[in-house]
Amino acid sequence: MKALSYIPDKDELFVEFGPKKPRPSKKIGPFTLWWDDEGNICAIRIMAYWEELESFRRNLNDVRLRGIWKGVKITDKDIKESRRELLKRLEEKW
Repeated sequence: MKALSYIPDKDELFVEFGPKKPRPSKKIGPFTLWWDDEGNICAIRIMAYWEELESFRRNLNDVRLRGIWKGVKITDKDIKESRRELLKRLEEKW
């Protein structure tokens, strides 16, 4: 790692792994990424770092579903029923 800096005024974390281009390669939400011609990540900037970190910690057990599953809620009961069904199928096979 070449450099790691945190700017409290902006709540911004910046990590630089190597030489980067002046303009970022991609901006995705609070993340700004720089990569080289070979696809290696050279630097990452995270805006609203503490806010994103807290959001990440809160949502550790959440998985966002996309496509046909978007908006579907999977409960613990659904998971337990699926496990039982899978175990039953495995027992039948062996």
